[in-house]
Amino acid sequence: MRGPRLVALAVGTQSALVAAAVGGGLLAGVPVTWGEPVRGLLLGGLAAAGLAGANLALLRVPVSGWWLVDGVRHVYRDVLVPLFGRLSRPGLVVVGLSAGVGEEWLFRGLLQPLTGWVAASLLFGLAHVASPRMLAFGVWAACMGLALGGLAIVAGGVIAPMVAHGVYDVLALAYIRRDASRPPTGEAGGGGRS
Repeated sequence: MRGPRLVALAVGTQSALVAAAVGGGLLAGVPVTWGEPVRGLLLGGLAAAGLAGANLALLRVPVSGWWLVDGVRHVYRDVLVPLFGRLSRPGLVVVGLSAGVGEEWLFRGLLQPLTGWVAASLLFGLAHVASPRMLAFGVWAACMGLALGGLAIVAGGVIAPMVAHGVYDVLALAYIRRDASRPPTGEAGGGGRS
């Protein structure tokens, strides 16, 4: 899929998630709790750095033979790099930030108040599994969901997880783009594709 089409698809998908969250919130009587903006921006930025560091360690630390590590690296190498590796810089910013808004509005803004922190995080992980080979990636996403859900609780609203998720995704997509432009070296996520 070419860059502009991928960006349009991502923005359309995230807009649909926002619409579902708004509609679901109205039907269920769950108003969005935003939290204090400055605190949300600061906590979200710090959380994004922590999440990006954890993800980078997962991709680069020289271990193998662990189901979670190998599974996430497989998805990174075989799904994410080919899909997102050719995004332009503006495209990766739009895709990353729109995911932060759409997914967090739905999962932390609507589902977490309705189902609870753990259930919303598990649903978030499940939403990131497109095939059985992506199960480890879904577990990793559920762990990220727990962190983002905890951030929403601590920050008192969805601004902080929106910022954290959006900034994290922009950083992850920039890393993917960088890896896609490097020649293969045989190490997944560590400077090339195998």
